[in-house]
Amino acid sequence: MNAGLIPLAIATIGASYAALMLRGRQRRDNLVFGILVLVDAAMTAWRGLNVLTGGSIISVGVLVPCTIGTISLSLLTFEFVTAFPRHTPMRWRWRALLIAWGVFAIGLALIQIDGPWRRTTAIELGFFAPATVLIFLLIGRSYRRTTQRDARIVLAMLGFRWAAGFFAYFVAPLLGIFEEAVWAETTVGSMIGFVVIGTAVLRTELFSSRSAVSEVVTIATIALLVMLGAGGAIAAVRTYLPEGQLQDLALFGATLVPLGLTAVSLKLYPRVERRVLAGLDERRARRLGVQGDPLPAEATAAIAEASARIARFGDGSTVRWVRAAELPVDVAEELRKNGVLRKDEQPDSPTCLAVPALGAEEQLVGAFYIDHGTLDRDTYLVARDLAARVALAVERADAVSALDDARRLAALGQFAAAIAHDIRTPLTSISLNVQILRRKLQLSEDDREHLDIALEELARLDRSVAEILDFAKPVKLASEEIDVGELIEDAAKGLTNVLSERGVALACEAPTTLTINGDPQRLRQVLANLVGNAADASKSGARVVLRALPANDGQIAIEVEDKGRGIGAEDLPRIFEPFFTTRPDGTGLGLAICHKVVRAHGGDIRVRSILGEGSTFTVMLPAA
Repeated sequence: MNAGLIPLAIATIGASYAALMLRGRQRRDNLVFGILVLVDAAMTAWRGLNVLTGGSIISVGVLVPCTIGTISLSLLTFEFVTAFPRHTPMRWRWRALLIAWGVFAIGLALIQIDGPWRRTTAIELGFFAPATVLIFLLIGRSYRRTTQRDARIVLAMLGFRWAAGFFAYFVAPLLGIFEEAVWAETTVGSMIGFVVIGTAVLRTELFSSRSAVSEVVTIATIALLVMLGAGGAIAAVRTYLPEGQLQDLALFGATLVPLGLTAVSLKLYPRVERRVLAGLDERRARRLGVQGDPLPAEATAAIAEASARIARFGDGSTVRWVRAAELPVDVAEELRKNGVLRKDEQPDSPTCLAVPALGAEEQLVGAFYIDHGTLDRDTYLVARDLAARVALAVERADAVSALDDARRLAALGQFAAAIAHDIRTPLTSISLNVQILRRKLQLSEDDREHLDIALEELARLDRSVAEILDFAKPVKLASEEIDVGELIEDAAKGLTNVLSERGVALACEAPTTLTINGDPQRLRQVLANLVGNAADASKSGARVVLRALPANDGQIAIEVEDKGRGIGAEDLPRIFEPFFTTRPDGTGLGLAICHKVVRAHGGDIRVRSILGEGSTFTVMLPAA
């Protein structure tokens, strides 16, 4: 019976390493591998519990559940080695086929097969033999694709675990040493695999040796107590209660004991970390002290204070803050997914460690770049905690700034609308009187030209006033079902004269099967404005493309593309702001009105632009 304690102790070590893996960066391979190790540890614990309660390690009550667990382990291993390290995950069609294969194998494990095709033979030939060959092929491929030492150790030890299992369950029965081989695989094989693989993974997660050992020992002790509690409850029920319904009911209740003990352990773990682990690990104690102090509320002060704390905790690390808009797109995406970047993972990165500041809805606000000093997991956890608080401060400052800007724009818009309304009547009167004078006065052509210029300027002022009043008014839509091809054709007809004057050609590309619901007049206004801007940005003889195409999520995309002067990166975030313009004769309201009209239709406008190469404005609208 005491022999059952050995698999239990080994299982707790495996569960401890799995828990630390799952607490690392939320990468897909970390998650899959952590679950894989947990399943392996659970099977080892099940064998130990059965031996502890008087059973055999090769009894049917052990082999059938462990067979099902090993099938699940195979599927997780396929998932892991396909994408490890840092490669594209398995495609769903292959995943679905493998899951179906695994379900078929579990069905074989649960049914009794008589005759020459025994249950074990059917499972071995129908699943485990080909699965083992496939796993070794995938491990070999992943091993060749990586040069990282720790990644190769993980793959090699994973191969060792499968080789040990293959020998114990396939070869050993033929040699007459089945039970001895299962004991060796359960104890020595599992222990070597858990320790070597766990240590290699933890090294990539920046755990220091002392921190990892203290945490593994603590979690293993808690896990062992939970398992012993479960085993003790089951043994007590079997010993003190007679067989029957009462014992069955008590056994069901005993299965809830480990859940309760686990819940209590999770509740007490932060206290254990402060009172026990902090005493064993000086850096952990320092980290817990640093994390408890608040940051200043003001964003700039919060960034400065957080940078100083990270530098001090990193024993002289160099720390700099980079806003999300200043990060390369690929780096920003990697930070969102993985939670941290290291130099050995991004060879072109100028820093050793980058920790993201994620705000509401996991939006990237910025990142702390940390170089030199002590870059272990405690430094990362300090930086991660401070980065989260900095993200809140920055988002709060941005929200306050946006609110102030909105208030200023609202006040400015109301003022502009009032002025425009007062200007429009005298402006119309001036225009009419100039036209009357032009007809009545007998002027030379040169003198008449001055009146023509005055009329053109008055017309331009009238259009500007109309834009201001249009922006100030709420958008009212007369919605109907619209054929997108007809909408584009109508918009193009109204732009023929304007484009010919500027020497720009318009190419229209629109399928006849796309329909949307909206106000055709307001949408023509949007397209006319976007095409007019594209023509203004293009040289004479250039071509502007107006096209429509289906997009994702049941939307229609209408694109206006030009190869003109483009928009500077510093101006792109502001182009839809009211009164922002780079044209000397513009009001800065054209794109703002377009944006307002499209949003009223439940859509959005997106823009891609490279200075000197051109721009593409995309109007996204819900399909009918």
